[in-house]
Amino acid sequence: MTVYNPGNEAKINDILTILGVTKRSFWPFYEGWGELVTCIGAGDLIPSETAGAAEDLSDDFSPVALGYGIPFGIYSYHFHPTGDHHLAGIDHGDYSFAAAPFSVGAWIRPTTVVNNTIVAKYDVAGTDREFRFWIDAAGKLNLELYDDTANASEIAVGPLVTQGQMQHVVATYDGVLVTPTVKLYVNGALVTSVLTETGLFIDIIPGATPLTVACSGVTALPTNEFHGRIALPFLTGKALTAAEVLELYTITVPMVGIF
Repeated sequence: MTVYNPGNEAKINDILTILGVTKRSFWPFYEGWGELVTCIGAGDLIPSETAGAAEDLSDDFSPVALGYGIPFGIYSYHFHPTGDHHLAGIDHGDYSFAAAPFSVGAWIRPTTVVNNTIVAKYDVAGTDREFRFWIDAAGKLNLELYDDTANASEIAVGPLVTQGQMQHVVATYDGVLVTPTVKLYVNGALVTSVLTETGLFIDIIPGATPLTVACSGVTALPTNEFHGRIALPFLTGKALTAAEVLELYTITVPMVGIF
């Protein structure tokens, strides 16, 4: 069972205050068992594996209680491409950001650092792509915004991700279409990134692809699957400021600890 710590509730409230109320979805990973990952926001997630079958978290996702050896009621989950382990969400308006800002982030500890999706609403096979926050083929942190009508993208590429190390990663997009600003942060600090347009990107087009954590695509055919651990993923309809990202990192460090 989840161990409750009253200090954790205040931290969750602090996180929610930073994320705001517009299109906010936050998965605190309270659960260490069961077939549902509760969302504070738009939609819960289903632990899924091979062929999209629902799976109990305690069977294949190896939940680890976090917080400097003290169970805070916060867990990280382990994902492995063998078995197609991921969290399957839904399609929801709160996950789409046409001409609108958003931020996405999580704590990650990647076992491999090539083609690892963190959070996405992005289905290549179904030609229904909106965004994906991931570690790309070069092992670099990456936020891709996609216009599936124009078959065009805006891609912000940041630094190499550190393999086997717990790190807090965040991407922000200001929602400006002609001259967008995308910023990437690692452990609360803004990092150097390069934004490149491929084709003529006009806007993110809302589609029917469900949100996924630890893979792209749909749950029956997951792609670019994450290998490693993820904790405290979030998505929100605002471009977090540098001060807010740093505060978010500072608040969550003791919740995650070192493992």
